[in-house]
Amino acid sequence: MGYMKEKVAYLKGLAEGMNIGEEGQGKLLNAMISTMDEMADAIDENEAAMAEIDECLDDIYDELDNIDDYLSDDEDEDEDEEDDDFVELQCPECGETIYFDEDMLESGEELLCPNCNALLVPTLEEDDDEEE
Repeated sequence: MGYMKEKVAYLKGLAEGMNIGEEGQGKLLNAMISTMDEMADAIDENEAAMAEIDECLDDIYDELDNIDDYLSDDEDEDEDEEDDDFVELQCPECGETIYFDEDMLESGEELLCPNCNALLVPTLEEDDDEEE
């Protein structure tokens, strides 16, 4: 029995002990106590539902954590494989390190720093390594 139910039971006992009848103010007091009893029942049901939802949320968080761990492991493996396809350049203006796909470098298009929009020119060292 919840705290509110205990309080309402106490009020019922007081009303019975005072011999409050079904006339006049007694009728009003009994109706109020009855309403409070129904409210206490609803509160108890809500507290039980919230406890159940809390348990479900804990289970969901655990599952999401497991999924996150699984995906993080896959991303680490994917990053190792993808590193071969990208070239690292440093912006001469802002110093930001930017990764470009090798295809973008070979296309001859202008490369812009996404941070400061400065024009980037790849160094010839990378091109010389490919020719040898």
